[in-house]
Amino acid sequence: SDQLLHKTEENILQQAIKTEFEQFFVNCSGNNINTIKMGSGPPLVMLHGFGGGIGIWIDNFDEIAEDFTIYAIDILGFGRSSRPPFNGTTPEEAENWFIQSLEVWCESLNLDSFYLMGHSFGAFLAAVFSLKHPSKITRLILADPWGVPERPLEDPAAYRSWRAQAIKSVMNVMPSPFTLLRALGPYGPSMIERVRPDLPQKFQHKLSDPSLMASYIYHCNAQSPSGETAFSKMQIPIGWAKLPLQHRLTQLNKDIPITVIYGEHTWMGFNITIKMLTQIMSPMDIVILPDAGHHVYIDRPRLFNKAVVLTKTNQMYKMYDYSNSIQIY
Repeated sequence: SDQLLHKTEENILQQAIKTEFEQFFVNCSGNNINTIKMGSGPPLVMLHGFGGGIGIWIDNFDEIAEDFTIYAIDILGFGRSSRPPFNGTTPEEAENWFIQSLEVWCESLNLDSFYLMGHSFGAFLAAVFSLKHPSKITRLILADPWGVPERPLEDPAAYRSWRAQAIKSVMNVMPSPFTLLRALGPYGPSMIERVRPDLPQKFQHKLSDPSLMASYIYHCNAQSPSGETAFSKMQIPIGWAKLPLQHRLTQLNKDIPITVIYGEHTWMGFNITIKMLTQIMSPMDIVILPDAGHHVYIDRPRLFNKAVVLTKTNQMYKMYDYSNSIQIY
């Protein structure tokens, strides 16, 4: 229920965040967008990935807030933000559904110029927003972005495995993996811990009960699946975007600096992204963090936070001071 999500989120934020923050809902054409604000400095808007919420950034807020005024939100249809029904049928309609809510949210807060950072699906939305509103973007930060490459004519070997084919078959019937999660009811949090047994360990230094994060993710996705429904119109199972960024990003305003942060073990193939981005004339940093996967901000939070902070001064080369294993392009 929304009450349980509220209670779990409140517990996580109060335990984990040391920086003073304020939390509020922004009314966006009748829909409420859950928002958290903290820190000082130029504004940085943070967009979580698919199935996430503001609580997933708890290992990043404090350090980044020393240099930025953070605005982190639950994307429309996710977390504690409103979940209006999505009645569209095309990827364009779904994309606009998300982007329009961000537009109204920015107007409501009088955010005219800001750093924009997203992870995974949030990075995809950040890129699309930047294409549409270049004058608002001080810098675009893409953390392990989803939806960059076009789907190849033949799926890579990893996508042809029996496991991948089984997942694909299930997703043709159930467009979201969280459909199964909801069906499990009270057993959902334990399933999340089985799928991601590393989560409690990742957050044990932040939470007195590290299993809270699994409960948070469960409650984020035990609600009405409006955001999932919209996302399902944007993807080709499993994991490809119907409107990929591969060619669209080349149209980005050349005055917008871009920083891309990947985990070296991500399942998002970054070679295509690197090749595409190096053809763009925008000022560019591409950073590969060692010993990190797709959730790079969770796997290597200290390095991730340093990279985000260094975008403010265009000194990404200083990342080598923190790790010799970092790759910068």
